[in-house]
Amino acid sequence: MRASAELAARHGVRLHTHLAETADEDRFCQEMHGCRPLDYLEQCGWLHDKVWLAHGVHFDFGEMARLANAGVSVTHCPCSNQILASGHCPVCDLEQAGVRVGLGVDGSASNNASNLMQEVRAAFLLQRGRYGVERVSHRDALRWATTGSAACIGRPELGVIAPGAQADLALFRLDELRFSGALDPLAALVLCGAHRADRVMVGGRWVVEDATIPNLDLSALMRRHRVAARSLTA
Repeated sequence: MRASAELAARHGVRLHTHLAETADEDRFCQEMHGCRPLDYLEQCGWLHDKVWLAHGVHFDFGEMARLANAGVSVTHCPCSNQILASGHCPVCDLEQAGVRVGLGVDGSASNNASNLMQEVRAAFLLQRGRYGVERVSHRDALRWATTGSAACIGRPELGVIAPGAQADLALFRLDELRFSGALDPLAALVLCGAHRADRVMVGGRWVVEDATIPNLDLSALMRRHRVAARSLTA
């Protein structure tokens, strides 16, 4: 951890790890190092504004203040946390403390779908259930996924549609049955369960068109994936 922090400082790049995800992690850190995970992170030189952390389920209020003072960001991974039954990231408390919060899918080991739009809906439902209708709206969930996530990785040119910003766009069709009768298109994306973009642009280049990736043999890719998955369990 210390060597990683030193290497990042030499090259001026950001640091990322997963922290405060499970209660087991807290117990292990106490037994192994005699401190909580955030204390250990600070000892290793990881508590500064070029660090962003995934999960943040088990931070207490004092730790939230320390994260905010240091400029550390946190990425909420609601589906992974629910699959593992590891708890819920206290997003509104973190934001109230001054911590920037983004949204992530975690990895395939704990999130089989890895679908960011489904993650937006999961975050909305989970945090609204925790904090109530007055604290969390569909726009908050979309904000965590866009400008919040951009802030986590130090990229203010991402997550917004504005002159001079990165030309990244995800476009969704609203003519499916699931969206019938929806009046607010942004609310429909979250509440009605949008899950597949019709078009995606990255850096001004279309990488998804008509809900497909050009020049990709998806069937062949899925066959290779199934073979690889079976080999892991053999």
